[in-house]
Amino acid sequence: MRISEPKSVRGYALASAPGRRTPLSEPANRAGTYSRARDRARVLLPIQDGCVMVVSDQHYEAGKPSPAHKASLILAKKLKPYAIVANGDAIDGASISRWPVSSFTEYKNRPTVAAELSEAITRFKEYEELRFVQFRTWNLGNHDARFETRLAEKVPEYAGVDGFTLKERFPGWLPAWRTDFCATPTKAPAVIVKHRFKGGMYSAHNNSLWAGTSIVTGHDHALYAKSITDVHGLRWGIDAGTISTIDSSNFTNYTEDNVQNWQSGFVFLHFRGGYFTGPELVHVTQDGYALFRGEALKV
Repeated sequence: MRISEPKSVRGYALASAPGRRTPLSEPANRAGTYSRARDRARVLLPIQDGCVMVVSDQHYEAGKPSPAHKASLILAKKLKPYAIVANGDAIDGASISRWPVSSFTEYKNRPTVAAELSEAITRFKEYEELRFVQFRTWNLGNHDARFETRLAEKVPEYAGVDGFTLKERFPGWLPAWRTDFCATPTKAPAVIVKHRFKGGMYSAHNNSLWAGTSIVTGHDHALYAKSITDVHGLRWGIDAGTISTIDSSNFTNYTEDNVQNWQSGFVFLHFRGGYFTGPELVHVTQDGYALFRGEALKV
């Protein structure tokens, strides 16, 4: 079957067709036909009638697709989002973190970089096979950054050599620091999606307060939405939760095995008539149920 070239939508470009791994030299994957801003660090995507799915802080474990990941695929097929934003920390980087192996617990079996990359490629490929998705972006997270930070620290002489960047392994995803959804590329964003901004217990509220528009972040592994109303109207601060299980072994040592106020799940963003009409949160329980529109769906 012949796969047609990506088409444009109101000045934006569609993601490369599923199953087609285009080389990085092609403009579609170099963002030549996407709308970019701020030295190419920002991706601008259109507002369309429909929804967008934001999956954040996956911290994928090899061979262990989490209930939240499974739920995101099930509900994506139901709601058919026109874009998916992977909002950072798809890989954990356990073996290349700044956290030393604990001499107290002897936690020595950290997953290798190769194992984490292989798992992330497998899971992202499942998203790429959703043929109704037009756009796929990946906002870099601080754990994702460990991949290149480690190389820069240990072998700086290899900078610029093919294979030494994370994005080369995921050509189906457009890399960015942030993804904005705008009515047109020249208008202020209705929604900003990025890995982190302000931190702390009230980060979602503070993020929207300081951004001046609706904003979705990850990093905190919390899943909730906070509305703000002022003279400009209604906007939202949204924390996108974590696709990982909250008791993942990836988190044991750097949290010192503390109880964490984290939630597994993800977010849908809804748009109609050129406006952001609000978030829809999907919580996924530890025993494998997705709480969605009043139902508990076993995943």
